[in-house]
Amino acid sequence: MTAASFVGFTGQMQAHPTSFKGAVGVMTWNQPFLSDYWVTYSYTHYAAVAARAMRMEMPEGEYVVYFPQADFLLKRWNNPDSQANIYAYGGAGVAKFLERQGHAEQVGIEVDAESRTWFVMGKWETMWSNVAERFDHGEFRLGLAPYEAEFSEIASWFMIQYQYHPSLKEDYVITPLYRVFYKSFLVEAGVSIEGDMMTNFMFHF
Repeated sequence: MTAASFVGFTGQMQAHPTSFKGAVGVMTWNQPFLSDYWVTYSYTHYAAVAARAMRMEMPEGEYVVYFPQADFLLKRWNNPDSQANIYAYGGAGVAKFLERQGHAEQVGIEVDAESRTWFVMGKWETMWSNVAERFDHGEFRLGLAPYEAEFSEIASWFMIQYQYHPSLKEDYVITPLYRVFYKSFLVEAGVSIEGDMMTNFMFHF
């Protein structure tokens, strides 16, 4: 597989903050203690605008934020059979926690490296608000594909995910998960070692 064809293959199969020029992406991550919804528009392959909504379960109650976000591809390394990326993003909007309403600001950075057989990703996000304590979210993923799929084939991955968010009801969570994707559609499902379900859905058009 050439570098160009690999870029085309991976550009749609992963949940990247930016995608190909003109792409619209819809991405959802769903767990009992944390839900995250993105709708993105990539006006170039290295920059996108997004509308984002988050729901977080803190020990005191539910914390909800809504904000526009800017996403950037800072650096990409293309190889014949692998790719690595660094992304940054940030936004500001409205927040609601218990009976209080106010504002929130958020920044994040994400690094990933992938081929058709392995995947590794790490990210860190921080959110500040005048209605709730600071929200920090760290995440690390390691994945292995049981077979090498072409773009025209259904592909799958086995992954392990570690999340760290000390201000939530669940301060850290380890989740084995299974990923299936076909072209620009991707679905993930898993159950954490504590028994929490996770279902994620992503597509680009």
